[in-house]
Amino acid sequence: MPVERFYKPIAFSSGKIFNLEGSEYHHLKNVVRITAGEEVECINGKGELAQVEVDALTKTEGTLRVLSVTTEPRPRFECIIAQAIPRQSRLETVVEKSTELGMTQLWLFPGKRSGRKALSNQHQKRIELLAISAMKQCGRLWLPEIRSLPPLTEWEAPPYAAYYGDIEPDATPFQAAVGKTMPTEGILFFIGPEGGFDNEEIELLKAFAATGVKLHNNILRTDTAPLVALSLIQHWLLA
Repeated sequence: MPVERFYKPIAFSSGKIFNLEGSEYHHLKNVVRITAGEEVECINGKGELAQVEVDALTKTEGTLRVLSVTTEPRPRFECIIAQAIPRQSRLETVVEKSTELGMTQLWLFPGKRSGRKALSNQHQKRIELLAISAMKQCGRLWLPEIRSLPPLTEWEAPPYAAYYGDIEPDATPFQAAVGKTMPTEGILFFIGPEGGFDNEEIELLKAFAATGVKLHNNILRTDTAPLVALSLIQHWLLA
């Protein structure tokens, strides 16, 4: 993957001309100093990678022309993290690193012990930009979907094999639990807030047929647990 890759959420086709503006254009023109006539790559977060030539540059935007397009199908296996909303700094870590580790969706919900119950528009935009940046850096072509959901009490049973972190000493290791069920379509892993799930939430998770599993012998922070879970999922998928 080349260093210079830019994001434009449009459908690409050979010969298409489009404009690049905003922060992506600032990075192209002022940070990496691309000039007219040079070629770069653009992605749209929907599986398309375009080789493009920079036709013209102005003070506020660039005109780019698509030379060729390659496509990648959407991942067939869903890796979903259902995360009780943590503090902003921890959430940013989750978004950035989980994108690198193959998360396909992030479901954010207010846990009973969550320090915050919702995201502001500013914070929502911030984590979306972090996901885009991480996608470009790690070579992915699909941008994870970030969804804001209600409390667990308003959920229906999830459509995929579901698990949650269990701190009990006799909890089944995650890899062993996955090996028993052998999910074929996706995995949904629930992560509690800094204070953990309360008893009612754990009963709800069990009612969803979610399995409590051990990720580590130590108790993991709310921004560490999803990264360990995703690493183990990818290890299992690659085995």
